Amino acid sequence: MIDSGSHIQRGCVSRRPKENLRLGHAERRRLALQYIGVDIAKHTHVAASELDDGAPHGRPFSFPNTEKGFAGLLQRFDELGATPDDCLIIMESTGHYWMALWEFLDAHGFKVAVVNPVLTDAFRKADTLRKTKTDGIDALLIAEFARFKRLGPSRISPEAAEGLKQLTRYRHHLVTERTSLKNRLTAACDRIFPELASLFSDKHGATAMALVREIGSARAIAATDIRTIERVVRTASRGHHGRAKAEEVKHAAKHSVGCSFAEGALSFEAKHIAALIGHLDAEIDALDEEISRAVDPEIDELLRSIPGIGPVCAATIAAEVGDPDRFGDPRKLMAYAGLDSSTCQSGKFKGDEQHMSKRGSAPLRNALMTAADKARMRDPYFGDYYGQMRSRGKHHYVAVSGCARKLCGVILAVLRERRPYERRPSIQSQDRG
Repeated sequence: MIDSGSHIQRGCVSRRPKENLRLGHAERRRLALQYIGVDIAKHTHVAASELDDGAPHGRPFSFPNTEKGFAGLLQRFDELGATPDDCLIIMESTGHYWMALWEFLDAHGFKVAVVNPVLTDAFRKADTLRKTKTDGIDALLIAEFARFKRLGPSRISPEAAEGLKQLTRYRHHLVTERTSLKNRLTAACDRIFPELASLFSDKHGATAMALVREIGSARAIAATDIRTIERVVRTASRGHHGRAKAEEVKHAAKHSVGCSFAEGALSFEAKHIAALIGHLDAEIDALDEEISRAVDPEIDELLRSIPGIGPVCAATIAAEVGDPDRFGDPRKLMAYAGLDSSTCQSGKFKGDEQHMSKRGSAPLRNALMTAADKARMRDPYFGDYYGQMRSRGKHHYVAVSGCARKLCGVILAVLRERRPYERRPSIQSQDRG
């Protein structure tokens, strides 16, 4: 937290000592802490300064997102009397456009606070009901938000953690895209060959995908020579399936109830989607290798000592958490992941159901939920808690989310203490003993 020298308590400004009031106007501004808000944009940023007594300092000004613009920003800081020791620069984490400016300011010794735009937007709505919005007003409001909340400089994750985060978030994006393509492929196959899903344990497995990619619809498979079908099946399954499976596929295709309406277009779409999924599978495999090289081996080992956390989840959690000391307690990590509960209460009304807020890091939330679902089956600590929630009538998903919240506390403890997770005996086994 930055010491501003003023008597500010949670946004309330008390009267200054009389000796400060006798100082000249210029002298007061020289001694006061400055909050400089920056409204981030792609090409041009806008900055505005406010003193710790709430008075605007100078006029808002714009500067381009270029080397020359950054140099001009330092000159404007000199004109405002803003030095690294007596100013805090605040910017919203708008996409990736803030990062170049943050790196420049950090290299010049300035303290920077990066805030979530959701928070400043809520502050804007509380500040005024008027629909007046300009870049200059936004920059001044960001500065006012920092002054009101008494913000200090943000703790940015180390460069290695930030690089790992880029890789794991890119992986999350590719997996999401692959899932979307699989859903679209299922819709197409349900029309041109609905029996295909029942022929294999995994309808998106290598063999089923090869049949769709190389041959297509049920009508096309029924018209294909059995030796060709056998070759496709045997090659895709690496010898696990052969002639018998090929004949089963051909028989199902001959008696399929698949539609012939727009069959050509649907078959082309299915072949194309199957090829895209195969390409994404290869890209994700290559990305996993890069992630395994980027993750800290010690952190990876610590996280994977926790039941349910595998290599992918460990890398995602390590990247998203970064420095564990950023989170004062597990509740803050829950909120960062969007695992905290949203409540609805007004007057005498109080909603009976509490829903997950889902306002946070989606990759971290998915990793925690995936790990928690496995942990409740592998470790008594999580399994007992899951069983208690289910016995109270809670849905499976709600019980797993409860385990994910407990997992947040375990993760922070393991990372801070730098020692592996120690399994605890089951409560039920203790009762039997």
